Amino acid sequence: MTLEIKARRSVIVYLNNVKQAKQLRRFGVIEYISDKLKYAVIYMDEADIDKKQLLISRLGFVKSVEVSNWPEVDSTVGGNQDVVAFTVDEFELDDLVVDDEL
Repeated sequence: MTLEIKARRSVIVYLNNVKQAKQLRRFGVIEYISDKLKYAVIYMDEADIDKKQLLISRLGFVKSVEVSNWPEVDSTVGGNQDVVAFTVDEFELDDLVVDDEL
């Protein structure tokens, strides 16, 4: 028996009423529910997103549904950039007052 890793993605569901958010459990795993901002984050299989997104958007208590863009985001920070060196010119230092001069 081998374990297969399925691609998963988060879906952000904006709600009219947070009390009915538990009904979203049938579509995937509810990761977070915000009472103040009225949204829920659901994780589901990437293969089922199109079908489930349409079903979720038809619910009466749902304002809108957005799919997370995280897999398309480049998570490497500064990997392909050249090293930037900062220099200070001498004429900029002429205007500075040093404590010893006072």
